[in-house]
Amino acid sequence: MTDKKLVFTTTGSQEEAKTIAQALVERRLAACVNIVPQVQSVYRWKEKVEEAEEWLLIIKTRMNCRSAFV
Repeated sequence: MTDKKLVFTTTGSQEEAKTIAQALVERRLAACVNIVPQVQSVYRWKEKVEEAEEWLLIIKTRMNCRSAFV
């Protein structure tokens, strides 16, 4: 079994994605963060179906760092 984990999350802007990615790598909470630009998301929020343009973060981390993401 490996302690390596992938965490997927989205942000509302490219700037926010870069800020989070930089902070995670600098603090050694992630070995690498991939930023996938302009993902179109469809989701339910407050009983309505919404759409948004988001940036996907693929965070490569370890199991012992998971509390940083909760």
